[in-house]
Amino acid sequence: MIWDAASTVVGVAIVIYGLSDIFLTLVHPHARGRLTRAIVAGIWSVTSRFGRRARAASGPLAAISVVLAWAAIQAIGWGFIYLPHVPDGFLYSDGMDPARYPDVLEALYFSLVSLSTLGFGEVVPTDPFVRMLSPLQAVTGFALLTGGATWLLQLFPTLARRRSTALYLTLLGRARYAEQLSTLDPVAPSGVLHTVAQQLASVRVDLSQSPESYYFREGEAPTSLGHALPVAQALAEAALRSPHADLRIAGSILDDALEDLGECLRDNFGAAGESRADVMQSFARDHS
Repeated sequence: MIWDAASTVVGVAIVIYGLSDIFLTLVHPHARGRLTRAIVAGIWSVTSRFGRRARAASGPLAAISVVLAWAAIQAIGWGFIYLPHVPDGFLYSDGMDPARYPDVLEALYFSLVSLSTLGFGEVVPTDPFVRMLSPLQAVTGFALLTGGATWLLQLFPTLARRRSTALYLTLLGRARYAEQLSTLDPVAPSGVLHTVAQQLASVRVDLSQSPESYYFREGEAPTSLGHALPVAQALAEAALRSPHADLRIAGSILDDALEDLGECLRDNFGAAGESRADVMQSFARDHS
């Protein structure tokens, strides 16, 4: 009886822990579950030791690993809850001898079937407690499937915004826009700097709400934000030296956007360096 109660308590604790990690990662706008953070950062750290190509795969590998970990935690937790009721709380179809299978594996098998909503039908719960819980687990499994798929799909627009920002800065750098800023009418450059600042602010928000996107490495230099950030820095510095007030204001806004992005990279992703330039270089080493 004590072991049965302990198994149920352990199972409930595991399920709640897994659901809280899913909630913090998928629903909370400025939080991230500890398990998710550990998996993503751990895979990034391991793949970094094997060169550029391995690191390029770290983002997709980490995202898939997180979803699989969520599913595994739910399956194991619910398995502990079902374990005290195996085999007496289940009805087995003809030809199946429950004595041939260990109780732990039977509980895990039924948990996986319920979580995946497959419902093969060869094992049917008869215990009222299990009959009440198994549909609840099926709902949890359906929510996990749709939530995990949505989370993965939401990462790609985030990456697209970051890469388009990098490409825009790369094009400005190729055109030597910062060097020619003083020769242009201040109206047009002010608009360009405001656009760059707005794009960098969007990147900053994306990193806050979808921190997992940081660990997706760009495969091309033109779309690497770490490679392109020096262009934004040069634009801000050139604008701050301008005699035109509108251009100086735009440069100040861009400079603040760069400063805020640097603080985010340093505080949330461990970018090394005391100065903003050092932080940007650290970010570039990770992604270029």
